[in-house]
Amino acid sequence: MAVVLALLAGLGYAGASVLQQRVAAAQPPELSLSPRLLLAVARRPLWLLGVGLDLVAYLLEAAALHAGSLVTVGPLLVSGLIWVLPLSTIGTGQRVTRREVVPAVVVTAGLAVFVQVGSPTGGGSTAGAGAWIAVGTVVAVLVAGLVASARRETGARRALLLGLATGVVYSFTAVLTKAAVDLLDDGVGALLSHWQLYVLVGVSIVGLVLNQSAFQAGHVAASLPVIAVANPVLSCTFGVLLFGETLGAQGGLEWTVTVVSIVAMIVGTILLAQSPLVSHEAEHVPALEV
Repeated sequence: MAVVLALLAGLGYAGASVLQQRVAAAQPPELSLSPRLLLAVARRPLWLLGVGLDLVAYLLEAAALHAGSLVTVGPLLVSGLIWVLPLSTIGTGQRVTRREVVPAVVVTAGLAVFVQVGSPTGGGSTAGAGAWIAVGTVVAVLVAGLVASARRETGARRALLLGLATGVVYSFTAVLTKAAVDLLDDGVGALLSHWQLYVLVGVSIVGLVLNQSAFQAGHVAASLPVIAVANPVLSCTFGVLLFGETLGAQGGLEWTVTVVSIVAMIVGTILLAQSPLVSHEAEHVPALEV
């Protein structure tokens, strides 16, 4: 049951991303990186359908985690990267080839291996103010640099850079979510009286703007893989730095496998961003007015 639910959740996340990207891509370029982009896409029923599909996928993921373990569910959710390719070509006249399938499989396999072998365990959900400020500063500097670089690019390169910025932000929201949810052990009042919840809301809005801007800039295959890669890799890193977690990899062999999986994800993401489906998107994809 956990396997079936996780695969359905991966399909749901993929469909939601495709729907949101179709709508975002039709918005005027001047809305990029602006909260006004959210206001524009939120008026489109198709984008709202994508949000609803996101929610359904999240509920399926929660049910899968209830029925099975994280190491079972996590890698299966990555299957969404494979679903994205055929779904993104519906109604566009485009065709998926080996130039897209092979890198997508490499990214998916690398991410699945990383989740199973390298994901951290143990630790708590509290950290000192200095550690939070340090990690927050690193995130802000990385995102600012990526956004500045993306402003000088167009098409797939811009989508990839904004997708990477989105992944960085989402990795930070992951550790903030961990800290905020654990505060609920002491009641809702404890959650409302701590800063983590409010920072989480603000950072999540920034992440949503970046995500939709990445979708607006280019094909979903240019941005979604890098988001999917950056999020778990960096959230694991932040978990180690903030909460004292330890990576699941033990011994030379597992560490080697973990490093190879990260390299595979990076290489696969770059190849996807350079594939014909992504680089020739402007020649085939019609504007969407739904």
